[in-house]
Amino acid sequence: LQNGVRINTVSPNVLVESLEKYGSFFKGFNAVPAAKAANAYLKSVEGAQTGQVYRVY
Repeated sequence: LQNGVRINTVSPNVLVESLEKYGSFFKGFNAVPAAKAANAYLKSVEGAQTGQVYRVY
């Protein structure tokens, strides 16, 4: 893309830290630690890749 613009997305499963509140909406999903999802967001923003979907599960 022009001017160094990059587009990525991060798609995490439900977070371990939010299971108590939202777990009933995510039956059968494997929860992931927030730190793991945060690393994917960091990679998405600070990394050099573009057009990527970072799945965290």
